[in-house]
Amino acid sequence: MNKRTGSIRLKELQDRYYDRLQEIAYEVYDEQLHNLIIRPEELDTDIRLYFRHTLPSLQEFYSRYTSQWEYFHETDEASDAKFLHFLENSAYPLSMKYNQIDLNVKYYLQRFHALKPRSKEWKALRTTFFDKWHQLLSNNEFHYQMEHINDLCDEFYRKQIALCKNLPVRGGSRLVWLLRNHKQIAEQILEYDEKIRKTPAIRELIEVLGKSHQGLQKRFKMTAGIRKEEIITHATRSDITGISEGNDLNSLLPIEYCYLAEKSLQPVFFERYIEKKLQIIDYASREHQCLNDQKNPGNQVSEEAEGPFIVCIDTSGSMAGERETLAKSALLAIAELTEKQHRKCYIILFSDDVECIEITDLGTSFDRLVDFLSQSFHGGTDLSPAIAHTIRMIRTQGYKEADLVMISDFEMMSIDKELSAGIRQIKENQTKIYALSMGEEPKQTYLDICDRYWDVLPARGGTPGDGK
Repeated sequence: MNKRTGSIRLKELQDRYYDRLQEIAYEVYDEQLHNLIIRPEELDTDIRLYFRHTLPSLQEFYSRYTSQWEYFHETDEASDAKFLHFLENSAYPLSMKYNQIDLNVKYYLQRFHALKPRSKEWKALRTTFFDKWHQLLSNNEFHYQMEHINDLCDEFYRKQIALCKNLPVRGGSRLVWLLRNHKQIAEQILEYDEKIRKTPAIRELIEVLGKSHQGLQKRFKMTAGIRKEEIITHATRSDITGISEGNDLNSLLPIEYCYLAEKSLQPVFFERYIEKKLQIIDYASREHQCLNDQKNPGNQVSEEAEGPFIVCIDTSGSMAGERETLAKSALLAIAELTEKQHRKCYIILFSDDVECIEITDLGTSFDRLVDFLSQSFHGGTDLSPAIAHTIRMIRTQGYKEADLVMISDFEMMSIDKELSAGIRQIKENQTKIYALSMGEEPKQTYLDICDRYWDVLPARGGTPGDGK
């Protein structure tokens, strides 16, 4: 076997190995893939990482049988006399490697001695011997490598099964999967996820941010200046844009009807229907909400579609402790909503300085998010640079339709007149402002600019979630 043949064989083994890893992974995570807890491209990345990590061990292809192949080729190229001498001296070693049914060396020796040297029959017998030997050596080598590949695949399967047991099957959070490479901080981030469920103010904020979003992009109103009674809308079903969650029975994915058809699974179907968790087809041309009964300028942006988020988070020392936990929990909830509704999220962290993080997708931006969630809060408090940066982003950086969320204790100097004027301008361009207030004595001037805010840790006689 020459080097070129060896490369071909190794490539074949690599292809078989990679295909087997894919089969294992997609079989293990079939339900999670179907329910969008795992994305195919994320799973493929894990497969490639394991493949590259274990690939060097396949180089044993060159080491385990190298000496036997060298011996084979040296003998194959020898003269008839040297070949016969080799066969006489190697009868015992070959009989130890191959049984008589596969390669009967004694039989070949008898036949070679009985035939006339260099005759046509003698040469044909020599060719037959080497063909048989080559096939046996190739098969032994291949089976050895396949056993090794099977061992690697078994180890990969055990690792994936161990992870899969901790993953939700349907609904629930993708966090367990995304945290698979962040085991040191996994428990802490899962605590933030639990805090989301236990904090009404955070849940209400997320509900408000995501309530009217239908997976559409912002666009200018084609009907601006026309009253709603003059408009005829049609509930067309075309231009599929993706899959979302809801309870529109006219848009169900076929798989959802399986739950309804099977009596034992009907409770699952009805529970998901009530919670609006059924998988439905998302259309670009669905029927929109009624337009406001007011004539609007022709360049006004449509109200039924949502833009990105800008989140200003106070990371000063006064936010340490429970406030820090709540702030990080709220950011995690917004980041999850970002992925669910395909919206960008621009995060501005402020204390003495301003630091910015852009999340375009929870899966691809998760490492940056984890870095922030691992940091502790410290330093002074100055919200003004963060608001000024927000105004610049909305005016000049493609965030014109963004929703602004401020998370702070708001225990700082009052907002100045210049920033107040800038905020009024962005609000006139459809920017909504929300806040989670965590201070005992927040400056009301910041809360007054909000369309709605929540006292997460109220100290003024209210209850969590009270707000404007």
